[in-house]
Amino acid sequence: MNYRDLYADEVDNFLKQPGAIALDMRDHQSYLSGHLPGAERADEQCVSRLIRKRTEKPPVLIYCYHGVMRRDFAELVRRLGFEQVYHLVGGYRSWSQLAGA
Repeated sequence: MNYRDLYADEVDNFLKQPGAIALDMRDHQSYLSGHLPGAERADEQCVSRLIRKRTEKPPVLIYCYHGVMRRDFAELVRRLGFEQVYHLVGGYRSWSQLAGA
């Protein structure tokens, strides 16, 4: 495991970091229904954008529905050279309950 836990109550502070990236692993319809502020959907174009940003090495937060699907993608992001990779414990559901989204 090469990523760190981030809890729903820490998301706002994470997103305030310069260049912070939030990646949504959920399906397109779920993303359209709601997502973290400024989050990108993790799709094929996302990987291309990450490759271009790897020299900057911004912090990256990966999340899905409940926190399970992000493991493989987090490992891929680490292999691309990102050093600060986080996953949202409890996924989007935990954040949306806290934020009232």
